Amino acid sequence: MRRLNAVLPVAAVSTALLLAGCSSDTSTDAGSSGAATPTCEPGALPTHTDGKLTVAAGEAYSPWYIGEHDSGEGFESALVYEVADQLGYAEEDVEWELVTFEQIVSPSIKTFDFAAWQTSISDERRKAVDFSSPYLTTRQGVIVQEAGPYASATTLDELKDLRIGVTAAQTSLTLAKAAFGDDANLVPFNGAGDGMTALQSGTIDVMIMDVDQGVAASTEYFPDSVVVGTLPDQGTVEQYGLVLDLNSTLTECVSAAVDALEADGTLAELRTTWLKSDDIPELG
Repeated sequence: MRRLNAVLPVAAVSTALLLAGCSSDTSTDAGSSGAATPTCEPGALPTHTDGKLTVAAGEAYSPWYIGEHDSGEGFESALVYEVADQLGYAEEDVEWELVTFEQIVSPSIKTFDFAAWQTSISDERRKAVDFSSPYLTTRQGVIVQEAGPYASATTLDELKDLRIGVTAAQTSLTLAKAAFGDDANLVPFNGAGDGMTALQSGTIDVMIMDVDQGVAASTEYFPDSVVVGTLPDQGTVEQYGLVLDLNSTLTECVSAAVDALEADGTLAELRTTWLKSDDIPELG
């Protein structure tokens, strides 16, 4: 089984927290495929390598991957092995491939069977790749310095005139504009890690990012920060799906596996175990 990089140190958090590719301006609530429905024979699917399930991911970081990608620890690592089990593949039959986000969402032919790396489902991306049924509905978190003057904020009005960091060309930018208005002082960053570094240095006052990643960032990578709430969804529901080749013959089987995990409560259990954002309120 291929071993990949462990949880990144703080010096590499800018890469590890790179969410710019991992979210989108428009999301939907279902997977997609133009391929004919295959026969989902357990352990005998038309995978890249017979008898093996090749899964792609980017760099490992909490809460998605803890330690090695193949540790089974972390939300997406545990999810992959649950999906594999549904498809009839044992843990030792799952092989991992380290890829960039562009390799996941580009229209090029994939070298993996599916990717699991916080990829938002969107109509635009569906033109290039297939998505499984969604496995997580997420929100955008609002992060400030824990010892700063805004740590007790409960409303958007308390933050609207501040310097607000977002990651460029992703959901945080779209929802921040909707929440704070066109005149808001939004500061774009290539990655969420860059924004969190700017927050620590005082270059910005607020950082907007995926709430679950924000919780991990504020407790592990940037412990002087705190998630004070989430942005209203403004009618945009962001959901993550597993990514496959466009019109992949595996899409329906992978979606059926995710659906089964939702139906039997496994996804709910994984969310409870690995994600800690349920109690974070929406800012008014």
